[in-house]
Amino acid sequence: MQPTYIRDITEDEKNNLYDMMDNDAEEAGYRAKIILLRSEGYTVAEIRRQTNHHDNNIRKWIHRFNDYGIDGIVSRRHNHTAPKITDDIEKQIVLIASTNPRKLGVKFSAWSLRVLVGYVVEKKIVDSISHAEIRNVLLKHGIEWRHSKTVLGKSRDPEYDLKKAHRRAEE
Repeated sequence: MQPTYIRDITEDEKNNLYDMMDNDAEEAGYRAKIILLRSEGYTVAEIRRQTNHHDNNIRKWIHRFNDYGIDGIVSRRHNHTAPKITDDIEKQIVLIASTNPRKLGVKFSAWSLRVLVGYVVEKKIVDSISHAEIRNVLLKHGIEWRHSKTVLGKSRDPEYDLKKAHRRAEE
C-alpha cells in the first residue's frame, strides 16, 4: 500500500498542534498527535501502534488536515437542539399508542414504533421525533414496548383465545 501523504506543516500549525495535544479540550489532541507523528515520518502502522486508533481513522484525519488544515481535525459543535417533548405531547403520544390504529385510520392492526412516529409527525403533534424517543415516552408512562413478532399458526399463549375475543369486542 502506498504511504499516506501529508503536506508540509507551517511552524504556526505545528505550534497549534502541540497546543492541542497539551490541552485536548476538544478531543482533538489525539488527532494532532497523528498529524505530528506523520509529519515526522512515521507510517500509518507505526502511528496505529502508538495511538491505538484504526488505520482508516488515522488516514481520515491526515486527509482532513491536508484538505482543511487544523480546522479539519477540530470537532464541530452542533447547534441544533432536540425538540422539547412536553407533558401534553407525551399524553397525546400515550393516548395514540393505547388506541387501536385502525380506529385512527391507520391500516395496521398494531402500532410499531416507526408507524407511531409517522403518525405523530403527520398529525403535527411534533415536527420530528425518533422512534427511540417514542419508546422512552411510552416506557416513562408504564407502557412496555416489544418488537413485533410474526406468529405462524396459533399462539402458544394459553389465554390467546380470550385475548383475541376481547380485542375483537373492542373493535
